[in-house]
Amino acid sequence: MPIDVADIPKAELHCHLDGILDPAMLRELREEGIDLSVDEGALEAAYPVRDFESFFAWGASHASLDGRLDLYQHIARHHIQRLRAQTVVYAELFVASGELSLDPSLAVDQLAAFREAVTTYGAGEIQVELLIAWGRNRGLDRAQQICTRNLRLFDAGLICGVSLAGPEVGFPVAPLAPVFDRYHAAGVPIQIHAVEWCGPESAWDALAHGHPSRLGHGTHVLDDPRLVETLLARRIHVEMCPTSNLCTGSIARIEDHPIRRALDAGMDVSVATDDPGAFRCSMTSEHALLAERFGFTRDELLRLGANAVRARFQPTLRVAPAEALALA
Repeated sequence: MPIDVADIPKAELHCHLDGILDPAMLRELREEGIDLSVDEGALEAAYPVRDFESFFAWGASHASLDGRLDLYQHIARHHIQRLRAQTVVYAELFVASGELSLDPSLAVDQLAAFREAVTTYGAGEIQVELLIAWGRNRGLDRAQQICTRNLRLFDAGLICGVSLAGPEVGFPVAPLAPVFDRYHAAGVPIQIHAVEWCGPESAWDALAHGHPSRLGHGTHVLDDPRLVETLLARRIHVEMCPTSNLCTGSIARIEDHPIRRALDAGMDVSVATDDPGAFRCSMTSEHALLAERFGFTRDELLRLGANAVRARFQPTLRVAPAEALALA
């Protein structure tokens, strides 16, 4: 009998704010009188996303939103409404570094208003926290500037951690080690996107130079048994994104995704959408996928949510449903 995943409490640790918009949301906002100045036809024409190049083309279809955190606030509101409808009780959103000023004082003012709004949208049903994500390809000098600003945001209680995203190929973590040393010394939790487009060497690079407590994607971690042992020993959580990995071509078939094998190996994993607007997925659809294609039981799906809450970067849980899932 198929599992009804609708009422299973869920938690998501890997979702990019700039990866949320879809045509339906754009129309809903327009009906509310909110104009994002995004061409619906261009956005619709960017589908389907089926490889890395088409994913970037999808992003380019609404690049006019870059740096407009005020407009992203409307997107966040609709997204959080959707999460609540999917019984998601805890979520961490990656805010792209470019949405904020590099001036620490200005950035604090910008993000404070957004942070307050996000908390209000949760309505006591879901706790939403923020991380700042920046690209590997930014270089050390820019990463140092971003770090100075991010440390101020962290000290102000506006973010709960940071994330390194962007292209893996040609952009290792090692040259950015001085930046990650600063974050680590300041007690800022670190997530690194790794082993999505590269092999296990990407994870080894991240572990050696980036001080991560979580890895994003980890699509090919099981290719290296020693890496799996290391992740287990260090209790590194891996946020897995099956539909994303299929849509971008990181895996050829959904059956190739390692999430079933990772859970069976005892790894600390969770499931996430990554960019639900681009990949037309949701937390509900990801859970249904795991049940239908990978044989996940209700208890195993519940474990994924509990894993995510326990691997969260925000120490304090403020909503009762998230507290309950942490104890599941």
